[in-house]
Amino acid sequence: MQRRLLVLGAGAAGLTAAIFAAEQGAQVLLLERTKQAGKKILMSGGTRCNVLPVKATLQDYHTASSPNILKKIFKTWSVAGCKRWFTDELGLQLACEEDSNKWFPVSNSAKEVRDLLLQRALDVGVETRYECAAEALEPLHPGWQVRLVSGEVVTGDAVIVATGGLSVPTIGTDGMGHRFLKPHGHLTGPVYPALTPLLSTNAAHKGLSGLSLNVRMRVMLGDKRLFEASRTGFLFTHRGYSGPAVLDVSHFYREEFARKTGIERAGLRYEVSWDGEGEEVWKERLGGKGGATVSGILRQHLPNRLADVLAAEAGSGLGERKAAELSREERKRLLKLLTACELPVSGDEGYRKAEVTGGGVPLEEINPATMESRLHPGLYLCGEITDVFGRIGGFNFYWAWVSGRLAGMKAGEKQAGGAG
Repeated sequence: MQRRLLVLGAGAAGLTAAIFAAEQGAQVLLLERTKQAGKKILMSGGTRCNVLPVKATLQDYHTASSPNILKKIFKTWSVAGCKRWFTDELGLQLACEEDSNKWFPVSNSAKEVRDLLLQRALDVGVETRYECAAEALEPLHPGWQVRLVSGEVVTGDAVIVATGGLSVPTIGTDGMGHRFLKPHGHLTGPVYPALTPLLSTNAAHKGLSGLSLNVRMRVMLGDKRLFEASRTGFLFTHRGYSGPAVLDVSHFYREEFARKTGIERAGLRYEVSWDGEGEEVWKERLGGKGGATVSGILRQHLPNRLADVLAAEAGSGLGERKAAELSREERKRLLKLLTACELPVSGDEGYRKAEVTGGGVPLEEINPATMESRLHPGLYLCGEITDVFGRIGGFNFYWAWVSGRLAGMKAGEKQAGGAG
Protein backbone atom coordinates (compact mmCIF):
# COMPACT_ATOMS: atom_id res chain seq x y z
CA MET A 1 0.00 0.00 0.00
CA GLN A 2 1.36 3.39 -1.00
CA ARG A 3 1.80 5.65 1.98
CA ARG A 4 2.20 9.37 2.34
CA LEU A 5 5.37 11.38 2.98
CA LEU A 6 5.51 15.08 3.85
CA VAL A 7 8.55 17.22 2.96
CA LEU A 8 8.86 20.66 4.58
CA GLY A 9 10.89 23.10 2.50
CA ALA A 10 11.47 23.19 -1.27
CA GLY A 11 15.11 24.24 -1.20
CA ALA A 12 18.08 22.21 -2.44
CA ALA A 13 17.79 19.51 0.25
CA GLY A 14 13.98 19.41 0.21
CA LEU A 15 13.68 19.10 -3.57
CA THR A 16 16.28 16.34 -3.61
CA ALA A 17 14.58 14.49 -0.75
CA ALA A 18 11.18 14.74 -2.46
CA ILE A 19 12.58 13.38 -5.73
CA PHE A 20 14.28 10.35 -4.21
CA ALA A 21 11.34 9.58 -1.92
CA ALA A 22 8.89 9.60 -4.85
CA GLU A 23 11.26 7.40 -6.88
CA GLN A 24 11.04 4.83 -4.08
CA GLY A 25 7.27 4.69 -4.50
CA ALA A 26 6.08 7.09 -1.82
CA GLN A 27 3.27 9.60 -2.34
CA VAL A 28 5.06 12.88 -1.63
CA LEU A 29 3.61 16.25 -0.64
CA LEU A 30 6.21 19.05 -0.75
CA LEU A 31 5.24 22.13 1.28
CA GLU A 32 6.97 25.47 0.64
CA ARG A 33 6.16 28.61 2.64
CA THR A 34 7.14 31.07 -0.15
CA LYS A 35 5.85 31.57 -3.67
CA GLN A 36 8.51 29.49 -5.42
CA ALA A 37 10.93 26.63 -4.94
CA GLY A 38 14.68 26.92 -4.64
CA LYS A 39 15.08 30.63 -3.92
CA LYS A 40 18.53 30.11 -2.45
CA ILE A 41 19.54 28.08 -5.50
CA LEU A 42 18.47 30.95 -7.75
CA MET A 43 20.69 33.49 -6.01
CA SER A 44 23.70 31.23 -5.45
CA GLY A 45 27.07 31.82 -7.07
CA GLY A 46 26.03 35.24 -8.30
CA THR A 47 23.06 33.49 -10.02
CA ARG A 48 25.52 31.03 -11.68
CA CYS A 49 25.05 28.27 -9.05
CA ASN A 50 28.22 26.49 -7.99
CA VAL A 51 26.54 23.07 -8.07
CA LEU A 52 29.41 21.03 -6.63
CA PRO A 53 33.08 21.16 -5.69
CA VAL A 54 35.43 19.12 -7.87
CA LYS A 55 36.48 17.24 -4.74
CA ALA A 56 35.60 17.42 -1.06
CA THR A 57 37.10 16.23 2.23
CA LEU A 58 35.95 16.38 5.83
CA GLN A 59 38.36 19.28 6.33
CA ASP A 60 36.12 21.38 4.07
CA TYR A 61 33.30 21.18 6.66
CA HIS A 62 32.61 22.40 10.18
CA THR A 63 30.55 20.55 12.76
CA ALA A 64 30.62 20.25 16.53
CA SER A 65 29.30 16.72 16.03
CA SER A 66 31.33 13.58 15.48
CA PRO A 67 33.41 13.74 12.27
CA ASN A 68 32.93 9.97 11.97
CA ILE A 69 29.17 10.38 11.67
CA LEU A 70 29.64 13.04 9.00
CA LYS A 71 32.03 10.74 7.16
CA LYS A 72 29.47 7.92 7.16
CA ILE A 73 26.84 10.19 5.60
CA PHE A 74 29.17 11.45 2.88
CA LYS A 75 30.15 7.87 2.05
CA THR A 76 26.57 7.25 0.86
CA TRP A 77 27.10 9.46 -2.22
CA SER A 78 30.42 10.57 -3.65
CA VAL A 79 30.97 13.87 -5.43
CA ALA A 80 31.41 11.89 -8.65
CA GLY A 81 28.16 10.01 -8.09
CA CYS A 82 26.29 13.20 -7.34
CA LYS A 83 27.73 14.83 -10.46
CA ARG A 84 26.60 11.87 -12.59
CA TRP A 85 23.07 12.29 -11.24
CA PHE A 86 22.97 15.89 -12.35
CA THR A 87 24.44 15.20 -15.78
CA ASP A 88 23.02 11.77 -16.65
CA GLU A 89 19.69 11.83 -14.83
CA LEU A 90 18.70 15.50 -14.80
CA GLY A 91 20.42 16.46 -18.06
CA LEU A 92 22.45 19.34 -16.62
CA GLN A 93 25.61 20.16 -18.57
CA LEU A 94 28.43 21.10 -16.21
CA ALA A 95 31.70 22.95 -16.81
CA CYS A 96 34.69 22.44 -14.55
CA GLU A 97 36.69 25.34 -13.14
CA GLU A 98 39.60 23.28 -11.87
CA ASP A 99 41.59 26.26 -10.61
CA SER A 100 38.77 27.09 -8.20
CA ASN A 101 37.69 23.47 -7.55
CA LYS A 102 34.13 24.13 -8.77
CA TRP A 103 31.46 22.75 -11.10
CA PHE A 104 29.10 25.27 -12.70
CA PRO A 105 26.32 24.80 -15.27
CA VAL A 106 27.56 25.40 -18.80
CA SER A 107 24.69 27.87 -19.09
CA ASN A 108 25.90 29.75 -15.98
CA SER A 109 22.23 29.75 -15.00
CA ALA A 110 21.14 28.94 -11.46
CA LYS A 111 17.57 28.98 -12.77
CA GLU A 112 18.36 26.02 -15.02
CA VAL A 113 19.52 24.02 -11.97
CA ARG A 114 16.38 24.89 -10.00
CA ASP A 115 14.08 24.22 -12.96
CA LEU A 116 15.60 20.80 -13.68
CA LEU A 117 15.21 19.74 -10.05
CA LEU A 118 11.64 20.99 -9.92
CA GLN A 119 10.75 19.34 -13.23
CA ARG A 120 12.17 16.01 -12.05
CA ALA A 121 10.09 16.30 -8.88
CA LEU A 122 6.95 16.87 -10.93
CA ASP A 123 7.84 14.06 -13.36
CA VAL A 124 8.08 11.50 -10.53
CA GLY A 125 4.77 12.60 -9.07
CA VAL A 126 5.68 14.99 -6.26
CA GLU A 127 2.76 17.24 -5.33
CA THR A 128 4.06 20.74 -4.56
CA ARG A 129 2.14 23.41 -2.68
CA TYR A 130 3.40 26.96 -2.32
CA GLU A 131 2.60 29.66 0.27
CA CYS A 132 1.93 26.89 2.78
CA ALA A 133 3.63 28.10 5.93
CA ALA A 134 3.79 25.48 8.66
CA GLU A 135 3.07 26.38 12.28
CA ALA A 136 3.73 23.16 14.15
CA LEU A 137 4.87 19.58 13.72
CA GLU A 138 3.24 16.88 15.83
CA PRO A 139 3.60 13.06 16.09
CA LEU A 140 0.47 10.97 15.68
CA HIS A 141 1.80 7.51 16.72
CA PRO A 142 1.96 6.33 14.02
CA GLY A 143 2.61 9.12 11.55
CA TRP A 144 2.98 12.86 11.71
CA GLN A 145 0.83 15.90 11.20
CA VAL A 146 1.73 19.42 10.17
CA ARG A 147 -0.46 22.31 11.21
CA LEU A 148 -0.35 25.15 8.69
CA VAL A 149 -0.70 28.83 9.51
CA SER A 150 -3.95 28.78 7.51
CA GLY A 151 -5.42 26.35 10.05
CA GLU A 152 -5.30 23.37 7.71
CA VAL A 153 -3.78 20.13 9.00
CA VAL A 154 -1.95 17.72 6.68
CA THR A 155 -0.89 14.25 7.73
CA GLY A 156 1.63 11.68 6.57
CA ASP A 157 3.26 8.47 7.64
CA ALA A 158 6.59 10.28 7.89
CA VAL A 159 7.97 13.80 7.51
CA ILE A 160 11.26 15.18 6.20
CA VAL A 161 12.28 18.54 7.68
CA ALA A 162 14.36 20.50 5.16
CA THR A 163 13.47 24.00 6.29
CA GLY A 164 17.00 25.44 6.27
CA GLY A 165 18.36 27.81 8.88
CA LEU A 166 18.23 31.57 9.43
CA SER A 167 20.61 32.79 6.71
CA VAL A 168 19.37 35.21 4.02
CA PRO A 169 16.08 36.13 5.76
CA THR A 170 14.98 38.10 2.70
CA ILE A 171 14.08 34.82 0.96
CA GLY A 172 11.82 33.70 3.80
CA THR A 173 14.12 31.71 6.10
CA ASP A 174 13.37 32.24 9.78
CA GLY A 175 14.52 29.11 11.59
CA MET A 176 11.05 27.64 11.80
CA GLY A 177 12.39 24.09 11.65
CA HIS A 178 14.30 24.69 14.87
CA ARG A 179 11.08 25.83 16.53
CA PHE A 180 9.29 22.71 15.30
CA LEU A 181 11.93 20.33 16.62
CA LYS A 182 12.71 21.86 20.00
CA PRO A 183 9.45 20.74 21.69
CA HIS A 184 10.26 17.20 20.61
CA GLY A 185 13.57 17.07 22.44
CA HIS A 186 16.02 17.81 19.64
CA LEU A 187 18.92 20.12 20.47
CA THR A 188 18.80 22.99 17.99
CA GLY A 189 21.31 25.48 19.33
CA PRO A 190 23.28 27.50 19.62
CA VAL A 191 23.04 28.56 15.99
CA TYR A 192 24.97 31.40 14.40
CA PRO A 193 25.57 33.09 11.03
CA ALA A 194 28.43 31.58 9.03
CA LEU A 195 30.08 32.55 5.74
CA THR A 196 29.24 36.18 6.44
CA PRO A 197 31.40 39.31 5.86
CA LEU A 198 33.37 40.80 8.74
CA LEU A 199 33.10 44.44 9.81
CA SER A 200 35.85 46.92 10.63
CA THR A 201 36.11 50.58 11.64
CA ASN A 202 39.64 50.93 10.22
CA ALA A 203 39.53 54.06 8.04
CA ALA A 204 42.63 53.19 6.01
CA HIS A 205 41.25 49.76 5.14
CA LYS A 206 37.90 51.26 4.14
CA GLY A 207 39.85 53.35 1.65
CA LEU A 208 40.86 50.08 -0.03
CA SER A 209 37.22 49.18 -0.79
CA GLY A 210 36.90 47.11 -3.95
CA LEU A 211 40.45 45.76 -3.83
CA SER A 212 40.67 41.96 -4.11
CA LEU A 213 43.72 39.71 -3.81
CA ASN A 214 44.76 36.18 -2.88
CA VAL A 215 46.09 35.83 0.66
CA ARG A 216 47.06 33.37 3.37
CA MET A 217 44.54 33.53 6.21
CA ARG A 218 45.31 32.53 9.76
CA VAL A 219 43.01 32.38 12.80
CA MET A 220 44.90 32.53 16.08
CA LEU A 221 43.83 32.07 19.69
CA GLY A 222 46.76 33.31 21.70
CA ASP A 223 49.68 31.22 20.44
CA LYS A 224 47.37 28.46 19.19
CA ARG A 225 46.67 28.27 15.46
CA LEU A 226 43.00 27.39 14.87
CA PHE A 227 43.11 27.69 11.09
CA GLU A 228 45.58 28.45 8.32
CA ALA A 229 45.22 28.17 4.56
CA SER A 230 45.85 29.99 1.32
CA ARG A 231 42.60 31.35 -0.03
CA THR A 232 41.51 33.18 -3.15
CA GLY A 233 39.43 36.31 -3.08
CA PHE A 234 40.11 38.44 -0.02
CA LEU A 235 37.99 41.56 -0.64
CA PHE A 236 38.13 44.94 1.08
CA THR A 237 34.67 46.52 1.39
CA HIS A 238 33.45 49.89 2.59
CA ARG A 239 32.25 48.11 5.75
CA GLY A 240 35.14 45.72 6.33
CA TYR A 241 36.24 42.47 4.70
CA SER A 242 34.58 39.86 2.48
CA GLY A 243 35.34 37.38 -0.28
CA PRO A 244 35.78 33.60 0.12
CA ALA A 245 38.99 33.99 2.14
CA VAL A 246 37.10 35.91 4.83
CA LEU A 247 33.73 34.15 4.63
CA ASP A 248 35.37 30.76 5.21
CA VAL A 249 36.63 31.86 8.66
CA SER A 250 33.99 34.37 9.79
CA HIS A 251 32.31 31.86 12.12
CA PHE A 252 35.30 31.87 14.48
CA TYR A 253 34.24 35.38 15.53
CA ARG A 254 30.85 34.24 16.82
CA GLU A 255 30.40 33.61 20.54
CA GLU A 256 27.83 30.92 19.66
CA PHE A 257 30.48 29.00 17.72
CA ALA A 258 32.86 29.32 20.66
CA ARG A 259 30.22 27.98 23.07
CA LYS A 260 29.27 25.11 20.79
CA THR A 261 32.85 23.99 20.21
CA GLY A 262 34.27 24.83 23.63
CA ILE A 263 36.72 27.40 22.26
CA GLU A 264 37.48 30.37 24.49
CA ARG A 265 36.98 33.35 22.18
CA ALA A 266 38.93 35.91 24.19
CA GLY A 267 42.22 36.56 22.42
CA LEU A 268 40.96 35.47 18.99
CA ARG A 269 42.54 37.30 16.09
CA TYR A 270 42.64 37.13 12.31
CA GLU A 271 46.06 37.41 10.66
CA VAL A 272 46.79 37.83 6.95
CA SER A 273 49.86 37.32 4.79
CA TRP A 274 48.99 39.62 1.92
CA ASP A 275 50.65 37.61 -0.83
CA GLY A 276 50.85 34.30 0.98
CA GLU A 277 54.56 34.50 1.66
CA GLY A 278 56.27 34.23 5.04
CA GLU A 279 58.89 36.31 6.84
CA GLU A 280 61.92 34.70 5.19
CA VAL A 281 60.77 35.63 1.70
CA TRP A 282 60.00 39.21 2.71
CA LYS A 283 63.29 39.53 4.58
CA GLU A 284 65.08 38.66 1.37
CA ARG A 285 62.98 41.13 -0.62
CA LEU A 286 63.64 43.95 1.83
CA GLY A 287 67.25 43.08 2.51
CA GLY A 288 68.71 43.45 -0.95
CA LYS A 289 71.44 45.94 -1.61
CA GLY A 290 70.74 49.10 -3.54
CA GLY A 291 68.62 52.18 -3.20
CA ALA A 292 65.15 50.67 -3.53
CA THR A 293 62.58 52.31 -1.27
CA VAL A 294 60.18 50.39 0.96
CA SER A 295 57.19 51.51 -1.11
CA GLY A 296 58.97 50.54 -4.32
CA ILE A 297 59.63 47.02 -3.08
CA LEU A 298 56.12 46.58 -1.70
CA ARG A 299 54.58 47.74 -4.97
CA GLN A 300 56.49 45.03 -6.83
CA HIS A 301 54.57 42.35 -4.95
CA LEU A 302 51.31 43.96 -3.77
CA PRO A 303 48.63 46.23 -5.26
CA ASN A 304 49.81 49.85 -5.09
CA ARG A 305 47.04 51.05 -2.80
CA LEU A 306 47.64 48.29 -0.28
CA ALA A 307 51.41 48.75 -0.44
CA ASP A 308 51.02 52.44 0.40
CA VAL A 309 48.64 51.76 3.31
CA LEU A 310 50.97 49.14 4.82
CA ALA A 311 54.02 51.39 4.45
CA ALA A 312 52.18 54.25 6.16
CA GLU A 313 50.97 51.97 8.96
CA ALA A 314 54.55 50.80 9.53
CA GLY A 315 55.66 54.36 10.23
CA SER A 316 55.31 57.93 9.02
CA GLY A 317 57.53 58.50 6.00
CA LEU A 318 58.83 54.93 6.12
CA GLY A 319 57.63 54.21 2.59
CA GLU A 320 60.07 56.70 1.05
CA ARG A 321 63.01 55.37 3.02
CA LYS A 322 65.55 53.01 1.52
CA ALA A 323 64.80 49.46 2.65
CA ALA A 324 68.48 48.87 3.44
CA GLU A 325 68.40 51.71 5.98
CA LEU A 326 65.54 50.41 8.13
CA SER A 327 66.23 49.87 11.79
CA ARG A 328 65.75 46.43 13.29
CA GLU A 329 62.53 47.55 15.01
CA GLU A 330 61.15 49.15 11.84
CA ARG A 331 61.90 46.03 9.83
CA LYS A 332 60.25 43.82 12.44
CA ARG A 333 57.11 46.00 12.45
CA LEU A 334 56.93 46.00 8.65
CA LEU A 335 57.41 42.23 8.39
CA LYS A 336 54.52 41.65 10.77
CA LEU A 337 52.26 43.91 8.71
CA LEU A 338 53.21 42.01 5.55
CA THR A 339 53.05 38.42 6.80
CA ALA A 340 50.86 38.40 9.94
CA CYS A 341 48.77 41.57 9.70
CA GLU A 342 46.06 41.51 12.34
CA LEU A 343 42.69 42.53 10.95
CA PRO A 344 40.89 45.05 13.17
CA VAL A 345 37.56 43.20 13.18
CA SER A 346 34.68 44.89 15.01
CA GLY A 347 31.79 42.55 14.16
CA ASP A 348 30.10 40.75 11.29
CA GLU A 349 27.16 41.22 8.94
CA GLY A 350 25.10 38.53 10.70
CA TYR A 351 22.33 36.52 9.06
CA ARG A 352 21.53 39.35 6.65
CA LYS A 353 24.58 38.49 4.56
CA ALA A 354 25.35 34.99 5.84
CA GLU A 355 25.33 32.25 3.23
CA VAL A 356 24.60 29.50 5.76
CA THR A 357 23.60 28.89 9.36
CA GLY A 358 26.15 27.30 11.66
CA GLY A 359 25.04 24.96 14.42
CA GLY A 360 21.74 23.11 14.40
CA VAL A 361 20.65 19.58 15.24
CA PRO A 362 23.66 17.46 16.31
CA LEU A 363 24.45 14.55 14.03
CA GLU A 364 24.46 12.31 17.10
CA GLU A 365 20.67 12.71 17.16
CA ILE A 366 20.36 11.36 13.59
CA ASN A 367 20.88 7.85 12.22
CA PRO A 368 23.67 8.35 9.63
CA ALA A 369 22.42 5.42 7.57
CA THR A 370 18.98 7.00 7.03
CA MET A 371 18.92 10.63 8.32
CA GLU A 372 16.04 9.52 10.57
CA SER A 373 15.76 11.04 14.03
CA ARG A 374 17.02 8.79 16.81
CA LEU A 375 14.36 10.32 19.06
CA HIS A 376 11.26 9.98 16.87
CA PRO A 377 10.50 7.29 14.25
CA GLY A 378 9.32 8.71 10.95
CA LEU A 379 11.04 12.08 11.42
CA TYR A 380 13.90 12.78 8.98
CA LEU A 381 16.24 15.77 8.91
CA CYS A 382 18.46 17.07 6.12
CA GLY A 383 20.28 20.15 4.84
CA GLU A 384 21.07 23.31 6.74
CA ILE A 385 18.98 22.47 9.81
CA THR A 386 21.70 20.01 10.87
CA ASP A 387 24.98 20.96 12.55
CA VAL A 388 27.04 20.92 9.34
CA PHE A 389 28.28 23.64 7.03
CA GLY A 390 31.02 23.79 4.45
CA ARG A 391 33.28 26.47 3.13
CA ILE A 392 32.65 28.52 0.00
CA GLY A 393 32.79 26.56 -3.25
CA GLY A 394 29.74 24.30 -3.65
CA PHE A 395 30.38 22.39 -0.42
CA ASN A 396 27.05 23.37 1.16
CA PHE A 397 25.15 22.31 -1.94
CA TYR A 398 26.94 18.98 -1.81
CA TRP A 399 25.75 18.54 1.79
CA ALA A 400 22.20 19.43 0.71
CA TRP A 401 22.23 16.92 -2.17
CA VAL A 402 23.80 14.11 -0.08
CA SER A 403 21.66 14.53 3.03
CA GLY A 404 18.48 15.19 1.02
CA ARG A 405 18.99 12.12 -1.15
CA LEU A 406 19.66 9.88 1.85
CA ALA A 407 16.65 11.16 3.80
CA GLY A 408 14.32 10.90 0.82
CA MET A 409 15.54 7.50 -0.33
CA LYS A 410 15.30 5.89 3.11
CA ALA A 411 12.02 7.55 4.07
CA GLY A 412 10.63 6.59 0.67
CA GLU A 413 11.73 2.99 0.99
CA LYS A 414 10.05 2.74 4.34
CA GLN A 415 6.87 4.33 3.07
CA ALA A 416 6.81 1.99 0.12
CA GLY A 417 7.08 -0.99 2.44
CA GLY A 418 10.65 -1.92 1.50
CA ALA A 419 13.68 -2.34 3.68
CA GLY A 420 14.62 0.95 5.23
